[in-house]
Amino acid sequence: MAHWLDGIALVDGHHHFWELGRFPYRWLAPDAPPARFGDKAPIRRDYLPEQYLGAFAGLPLAASVHVQANCGAADPVDETRWLQQLSDRTGWPTAIVAEVDLSAPGAEAQIEAHLQSPALRGIRTPVAWDAAGRWRVASKPGVLADERFRSVLPLLEAHGLCLECVVVPGQLTEVVDLARAHPRLSIVVNHFGTLEPEHPGNLAEWQDGIRALAETENVVMKLSGLWTVDRRWRAEALRPHVAHLLSNFGPKRVLYGSNLPVESVSCPLERQFDQLHEMLADQPKTTLQEIFSDTARRIYRL
Repeated sequence: MAHWLDGIALVDGHHHFWELGRFPYRWLAPDAPPARFGDKAPIRRDYLPEQYLGAFAGLPLAASVHVQANCGAADPVDETRWLQQLSDRTGWPTAIVAEVDLSAPGAEAQIEAHLQSPALRGIRTPVAWDAAGRWRVASKPGVLADERFRSVLPLLEAHGLCLECVVVPGQLTEVVDLARAHPRLSIVVNHFGTLEPEHPGNLAEWQDGIRALAETENVVMKLSGLWTVDRRWRAEALRPHVAHLLSNFGPKRVLYGSNLPVESVSCPLERQFDQLHEMLADQPKTTLQEIFSDTARRIYRL
């Protein structure tokens, strides 16, 4: 399906598994509010290694990184324990990014509990907050600068865990400030910084934020979740934005993530790789090696 990746041991840097009878997954419930990414009905079913590997048939998938799936468990450590058991039994996922609200009491104890699972490589925490109200998962604006939030970060650094977050373009300068304050912390911006170029001012904020982040060597960005830019992942729509990211960050700070199964609502995996091939056709194999393998291997210690 994607012969242009031959010779690259592909790492999927962002995907999800779920088992609907195990955790609440309230966001997937039939009566949950509609999602901006599209119709949730096709993904309202168990999604486990069998389905995931089926989607990647024909691709040189060598490793994967599971990112917490908002499972709704009373203790999010239960999701990590389950994923570790899944990994031990099937080999998938290879690495785990777990859920912790770093602003909440007991965050340190929760991180220590997650660390009992040897595949743990990072923590994702809710920080997204925009003035328009489209993206609000944090408890308040400005969480990245919160004293309580930052007091937990040395624990991540001590254990070599990366900090993962979804932010809006207007928050990229906040990420710059955080990265400068914690230069030993690897920070992974999810889903292309949720660029939404059709909204006034959004593209300029994103472009300026990327330029500012270019100076912070401890920040990487995921080439994932591109439905916010163009729902169908059309190469012609994505190409100038991907070029802007690569020209500022370089491929050593960019990594691919499928965002399966969520992204399949808008863009099935086969189409993702078709469009990625088209938009990256002029890039050397060394750049593809970094984006689709080496960056993730370094960040997640694979």
